[in-house]
Amino acid sequence: MPALFRSGWAPCLFAVLVWGATFATTKRLLEALPPTEILLARFVVGYLALWALAPRRLPWQGWRTEARMALAGVLGIALYFHFENQALVHARAGMVAVVVCVSPLLTALLARLLGRVRRLGRGYWLGFALAMGGVALTVTGGDPAALRGAWQGAAFGLLGALTWSCYTLLPLPRGGDGLAVTRRTFFWGLLAILPLCLPEADAWRVGPLLGWPALWRLLFLGLLASALCYVAWNAAVARLGGVRATLLLYLNPVVGVLTAALLLGEPLDAPILLGVALTLTGVALSTRSAPH
Repeated sequence: MPALFRSGWAPCLFAVLVWGATFATTKRLLEALPPTEILLARFVVGYLALWALAPRRLPWQGWRTEARMALAGVLGIALYFHFENQALVHARAGMVAVVVCVSPLLTALLARLLGRVRRLGRGYWLGFALAMGGVALTVTGGDPAALRGAWQGAAFGLLGALTWSCYTLLPLPRGGDGLAVTRRTFFWGLLAILPLCLPEADAWRVGPLLGWPALWRLLFLGLLASALCYVAWNAAVARLGGVRATLLLYLNPVVGVLTAALLLGEPLDAPILLGVALTLTGVALSTRSAPH
């Protein structure tokens, strides 16, 4: 077990399993609160939690490093979760979980475009086609006409997957105080969230935010899924590399679909299960074929 933690796989698995449960949790919160209010409240909680865990200031490491941490906050916090929350407004939680799980495919493709890997073989492209077919089947439920009501959720989900891939490949400071680095990215992410909140500011409501049903869900999202999971994910990426760390992201849609069925009563019919299976098969095939 210690070797598992040192290798980076254990923190990666923890982050992926908890993140898988956030889709249903956020979907339930959206019944009472607008998406940007959830987004801001979640990361305020996470930011305060990181200060409690590591009250030390992060030493100045130069403008270039600061710019990378700021970009990480914009991509991995503000934009990714903005797109995810918007996807959950327009689509089922289980469907969104499946759509965003194509991030490993996009990570490998971006790594190739950036010259970090030499080539992507036939296995990658076959897996890519299978995964996209699985996503299409999950989104439509086998009925192409259903795309009219689901395309917005799918589009936001794909945008979220793309921004997460960019975040994963972004080099962050290694060693030293990982909590402080994560907290600094949260700070920049919170600043980037503020302008996203302006269009929905009139719809914000404080009452539901302070009630126990919403409060414990926000604590789950802020403490576990944000603060602790970001620390775990960054540690995993530092040890495994971005492409290898995303291997376990294929568990995300499984947890997402199951929790959506259990907590929200979303359907688990044959087209959806087949779509999940095709997507996971494609992602697994692509990530196995992609150079690490």
